[in-house]
Amino acid sequence: MKYRLLVFDFDGTLADSEASIMLSLELVARDLGLSGIDRSNARQGIGLPLRRTIEMGLGLSPDDAPEASDLYRKHYNEIAFDATHLFPGVQETLEQLRRDYLLAIASSKSRQGLLAMMRHLEIYEWFSFVAGAQDVQRAKPAPDMVELALATLDIPAWECLVIGDTVYDIEMGQRASADTCAVTYGSNSLDELSSFGPTFVIDSFPQLDSCLKNVKPSPEANGFP
Repeated sequence: MKYRLLVFDFDGTLADSEASIMLSLELVARDLGLSGIDRSNARQGIGLPLRRTIEMGLGLSPDDAPEASDLYRKHYNEIAFDATHLFPGVQETLEQLRRDYLLAIASSKSRQGLLAMMRHLEIYEWFSFVAGAQDVQRAKPAPDMVELALATLDIPAWECLVIGDTVYDIEMGQRASADTCAVTYGSNSLDELSSFGPTFVIDSFPQLDSCLKNVKPSPEANGFP
């Protein structure tokens, strides 16, 4: 078995949370008297730190983002649990994978919100490591979250696979010297994801199991330099 650790992004990879994010942004726009949101830009910002997502989705300056961020958190906490669900096959596949691999999450969500959502979706107990926005100094696509997971769980980079739906996730994994798997049902298009050269590309979450079963161990795993 080549990998021992699987590091997952959360929004757009495990959980379909786009509707709750977009609705929260629309409510913030209403509160601020804005005409609406730029859905395309907002979608591209999913996976980045919250302030950056808000700046992109609402066209705000960095100076205006703090007030908008507070409003966003208020609205998101009111609607997220009803509007967020796991993508098809995620629960069943994770339940299988946890028997053979260590599972971790690297997300740009706040740690408190992330843990609450994981418990709500009944997947929290399956993960050995969880990193949210407050756990690292540098956000995605910096490698900090993956490197923290590797250090905490004492796993070498070549035994780690990072799975995500954005180019930020793929770059994060690559900069941590891990292999990567891009999922095409999230925020970024296949063309965008493929341009970063991920190790694997899957169109549905259950396909991950087939990728893992067919991959060969790396030379490093057998003690070769």
